[in-house]
Amino acid sequence: MIMNPSFYKSIHKEKTAKSFKSRGHHVQRHAFKLIVCAAVFVLLFTSFLMMRTNASSDHIQEAAANEQTVIVTTGDTLWGIADRFSEGSKDIRQYIYKIKERNQLSSVELRPGQVLIIPQ
Repeated sequence: MIMNPSFYKSIHKEKTAKSFKSRGHHVQRHAFKLIVCAAVFVLLFTSFLMMRTNASSDHIQEAAANEQTVIVTTGDTLWGIADRFSEGSKDIRQYIYKIKERNQLSSVELRPGQVLIIPQ
C-alpha cells in the first residue's frame, strides 16, 4: 500500500499541534503554581514583619521622685511585689496592672535581676 504524502503531512501536523497544546497547558500549570507559591511567600513574609515580640523597643522612662525601683530576686512574683508596696486600701489586681503598664510588661513572668519601677 502506497501512502499519500499529503496524508502523512496531515497526521504529522496533528501530532505537532497536540504536543504544542499539551506543552502550553504544562507551562500554564507551572506558571499557576509559581504564582500561588509567590503569593504564599509574600503573605508569610509580611505577616512575620508585622508580628510583635514581647520585648518592647520603647525605652522605659526613669523613675520619678514619687516612684520606687525594685530589683527582682529569685522567687519574687508580681503579686508579692504589689502586695509589699500597695497601701492596704488599694486592689492588688489594679496595682499589678499599673506596675505592668509602667514597666511595659507583656506578662507577669519576672526574671531575677530585672529592675521594676513601682508607681505610687
